[in-house]
Amino acid sequence: MKFIDLSEDKYFMVKCSDWSVIVNAENETEACTESLREMLERRGKNLKLSSVMISHQLDPDAYEDEYDDLISYHSVSRMLANAGEHSLSSNIKSIFGA
Repeated sequence: MKFIDLSEDKYFMVKCSDWSVIVNAENETEACTESLREMLERRGKNLKLSSVMISHQLDPDAYEDEYDDLISYHSVSRMLANAGEHSLSSNIKSIFGA
C-alpha cells in the first residue's frame, strides 16, 4: 500500500482500456504520456489500448460542480507519439482512425 498526500503535488488517475493508474504529473498530458510509457514497459505487447484515455485530476478541494473540469479525454495515438512510440501511434491511428 502506498499513501499519497494530494495537498503536496498534482496527481491524476489515468484510465485506458482495462487498466488504470494514479500518477504524479504537472498536467494531464504528461500524466497520460508517462502512464503509457510505464505500462508499455511493464506489460509490453500484452498491454491493451483503446482509442481514448481519460485523465482525472485528483483534487480533494474541488466542489461537485467543478468535477467535470478535472476530467479530460485524450487520443491514445497522440499520447503514444508524445511518448516517442511513433510506430505504435501510427498503428493505433490506422486501426481506430483517431
